[in-house]
Amino acid sequence: MRFAFRMLTGVAGVALLAGTAACGSEDGSPESRATAEERSGQDASAALQAAAETTSEMRSARFEGEMTAPASAGGQTTMEGVMSWDSSLTMRMFVSGEELAATPGAPDEIEVRWLDNVMYMHMGTEFGAEMGGPEWLSMDLAAIAEESGDAAMADAMTMGLESAGQDPAQQVAMLLSAPGIEEVGEETVNGVETRHYAGTMSVEDAVAGDQSGLTEVLTEEEVEQLVATMEQQGIDGYDIDVWIDENDLPVQVRQSYETPEGPVEYEVRYSDFNTEVSVEQPAAELVIDFVELMEELNASLS
Repeated sequence: MRFAFRMLTGVAGVALLAGTAACGSEDGSPESRATAEERSGQDASAALQAAAETTSEMRSARFEGEMTAPASAGGQTTMEGVMSWDSSLTMRMFVSGEELAATPGAPDEIEVRWLDNVMYMHMGTEFGAEMGGPEWLSMDLAAIAEESGDAAMADAMTMGLESAGQDPAQQVAMLLSAPGIEEVGEETVNGVETRHYAGTMSVEDAVAGDQSGLTEVLTEEEVEQLVATMEQQGIDGYDIDVWIDENDLPVQVRQSYETPEGPVEYEVRYSDFNTEVSVEQPAAELVIDFVELMEELNASLS
């Protein structure tokens, strides 16, 4: 059970963080930077508002990205996949990184499927052998929170679910609440010409979202959840960069912030908006539920 326990505490956490998702050039030409300096913050806000509204009309996209976090949160992680946020989050992605490499017997990468608010992780053959067959672990976060009877855990779990379901339009909208938004310049990202915008959003900025245009894209409940997530994770604010193409769609989003454990940065690149997304639930006989597994682990330790 030791292998299963380490997989749970490490890899599952990385998969959750990767769900929040998800390097382009950071150097614009002198001419483009000069042009950016001449534009006002109001112009930048208007451009981002248009991008958020255009992106909100999209329903799916492909993504790839990287996350750098303290070792306790999984270290360096890469991810790629496809996601739909039409009515609820549906996603299939592959995650690899330092936590997997440091776990003996763990696969080189983990396949993660998110369907009907349940996350399924393919934990690999060694995990399956230890579990007597099931190689997939399911995590119904809302059910886990309710089962725990712990209000703090319930809040953390459900906020984590909401963060993992954050779509690109919401990510762009976050920058709308940042004071002093600026256009950094024109840059090429993955062969696409983009406009690079940057800003910093604090908890106070998120609270004042109704004054910044944030609530024109996010609901009051979503703003409240964003604030609660930041406070629960000990985050004072985000540095946010967004690269927008000529169609007012985000090509790349980068967020960085400080946590009590150390700095976290993740960068996600989007493509193929409105692509078809089809995710299948693993066969029931190949899945073990997180709560069931924790009961087995507790029994083996008693």
